[in-house]
Amino acid sequence: MKIIKPQGLIGILALLFTLNSLTIAYPPEDDFRIVVSWSTFGSELEAALVEPDPESGVGYVLSGSIPGETPGGSATTSGDVTDDPETGKETFTIKRFKSGTYQIWVKNKFIEEGFGETELFGTAEDVFANSNARVEFYENNQKVKSISIQPDALGLVWLAAEIDGSSRTVTAVNKTYPRLRAIYGRVIDAVNGEALENSLIIVKNRDTKETVGRAISDVKGNFIVPVDHGRFTVYIGKKQYISDRFNADVFLDFPRTVHAVLTKIIPPQDYRIVLTWGRYPVDVDAHLRGPHPGHEDFHIYWNRRTMIKGKKFLDRDDTSSFGPETITIYGLDPGVYRYTVHNYSGRNKTDGDNLSRGNVTVKIYNGDQLLKEYRMPPGTPGNYWKVFEIDGETGQISDINQTGFESDPEKL
Repeated sequence: MKIIKPQGLIGILALLFTLNSLTIAYPPEDDFRIVVSWSTFGSELEAALVEPDPESGVGYVLSGSIPGETPGGSATTSGDVTDDPETGKETFTIKRFKSGTYQIWVKNKFIEEGFGETELFGTAEDVFANSNARVEFYENNQKVKSISIQPDALGLVWLAAEIDGSSRTVTAVNKTYPRLRAIYGRVIDAVNGEALENSLIIVKNRDTKETVGRAISDVKGNFIVPVDHGRFTVYIGKKQYISDRFNADVFLDFPRTVHAVLTKIIPPQDYRIVLTWGRYPVDVDAHLRGPHPGHEDFHIYWNRRTMIKGKKFLDRDDTSSFGPETITIYGLDPGVYRYTVHNYSGRNKTDGDNLSRGNVTVKIYNGDQLLKEYRMPPGTPGNYWKVFEIDGETGQISDINQTGFESDPEKL
């Protein structure tokens, strides 16, 4: 390298100006960078950032292997920036976060499921072998998180992490999948959260009505059904449980997951309310107010587990994403029961629609049937959602559908 010495005061000033001008190449302070790197030992990897689209619900895939940006330029990628054939490095920059969940995927860019196992492209067992794949996250030019793939990871594609667009929270997923286009799921019990083995899963295309696949859940409640692109309904049933169904659309070349919750058939006089949501917000709570004969009306939630008629109504409180959070009413009494959902992890917020972006779903069961299902409309502001009320004398369910902001759970 040649050293150029500045000549005189003008030369010094020119050099200082040049050095100062170089600082503009650094990312702006509020940029959020994601750096994906690996050593390409036996495989050729590429990363992808999936940006949420609040309007359509279908994410936009930004491939990391070539320079590019999302529509509107809210996220960009520099492409593979290494010249070393034995390593790979791709960088994404999120300039403006959108509401919803971002995903970071890594896969072998040459392997397609239709190719099968070949000597040229390798197998599902060795795609990530010795890859040392790693994802690092930087905010304000400071590293905030680093995630490395498990050394013994098997599969065709790796979901490294998800990011909440509202809070910029990074959650390590660190899970590999054996297929790219497939519906993966887990079936659990609504009351105790335990895995449900031997559940029957049937997947139908919502447009053609054709059955495209079947599966039986394993001992851990897991199942997989390979599919192509399309809009699907997943039907799930098990003996002594109320059958249910879940929509699962596959429009991207990445796996789709379903978190299925089934409840046992309950006595005809009882009502069971099951709350589920997505990875974000992390902690969502169910609140139920109602009559308590001989006492003041009750308010049941995680911090008030009052026994009603000798039974606890709150069956399960979940504090780490997805749910379920389950409340059972053991026989109605005269009066009004009101049910509310609260974003406890976002209780101090006074604006924003983070709760509504969390795929919040409330289902009401009675006896052996699903009576009603509610979904919080995406884009609705508020950290609480008053969902419905039940007339204790007639059993009639009436919609409330009111939202707002409240930090104190006692006031809900």
